[in-house]
Amino acid sequence: MHINRALYIHCILLFKSINKDNDGSITIEELRKYYLPMQEMLGIRSEVAEQEIQGLVKRLDSDNNGSISFEEFKLFCSRL
Repeated sequence: MHINRALYIHCILLFKSINKDNDGSITIEELRKYYLPMQEMLGIRSEVAEQEIQGLVKRLDSDNNGSISFEEFKLFCSRL
């Protein structure tokens, strides 16, 4: 997997901004706290936003442990 430096730095900063407890993984609750306010500002209903969050977790959590590690997040960023 190759990820350019600028994207890697952005990926790190985004991961850190979502991972509020700095434990090295993003929980679904942390993702909700980050994602829902943005969706509300855009006028997206909370039910739709929740479906999007569930879909993100399903796509990013490759080991199905219920949280998103930095490696899983970095892999997602590399696919953008």
